Amino acid sequence: MHTTRGVRIAAAAAAACAIGLLPVVASAHAVITVGGYHVAIGWQYEPPGGSSTYVGQPNGVQVFIDTLTATGDIGSPVGDLNSDCSHPDFQVTVTFDGKTSSPLCPMPTFDPDTASGRMDEYDAVLTPTKVGDYTFRIFGSIHGTAIDKSATSGPSTFDTVADQSAVDFPTAAPALGDVAAKVDQVGNRAADAAASAASAADTANRASTIAIIAVIVAALLGAANLAVVLRRRRS
Repeated sequence: MHTTRGVRIAAAAAAACAIGLLPVVASAHAVITVGGYHVAIGWQYEPPGGSSTYVGQPNGVQVFIDTLTATGDIGSPVGDLNSDCSHPDFQVTVTFDGKTSSPLCPMPTFDPDTASGRMDEYDAVLTPTKVGDYTFRIFGSIHGTAIDKSATSGPSTFDTVADQSAVDFPTAAPALGDVAAKVDQVGNRAADAAASAASAADTANRASTIAIIAVIVAALLGAANLAVVLRRRRS
């Protein structure tokens, strides 16, 4: 038992040393300084080579949190936050075109059992479904230091979400937004057709009812006339 614990501690220490040799920000992220902490936030998956984050592709909000040294350099990773998302230390919301998501709880990615992942990394699953700029807001606290900052996608922060059809080959797939719009159009047309059919059926039912009433009235009038004629003959 003590051996296993020792292996975990050693693995975590080795991972922390390895992280010190890595760049803190993978790909493009917005950098935020709050108190004694260096925070970077952006998309979890951003294709290399200057490509864009594409609409409809599974992705996520990625946050890196490290301490800052007295000289302003990046210090040690902060990997003990958001261990319980029922009581998160910090959360993230995503805003697009005036619509804001429910708060997301980025989870730590480091696994002490396997020493995999980075100790300063936190991810929350998110799939962008429309092309354009997204705003990430991070709020809460880091070891008692309050944080409430926002960053919007752009050249100096993180990727603007693009249409994937630009890199599709040999046939460009329709944009997710266009597919959704067409589905809505078909649904609306189907609803209109159903309403028209229901209205036509209602009109036909009314016409049938009126015709039946007319036949009954004609029959009654005919019977009444016959009765009058018979009475006259008897007289």
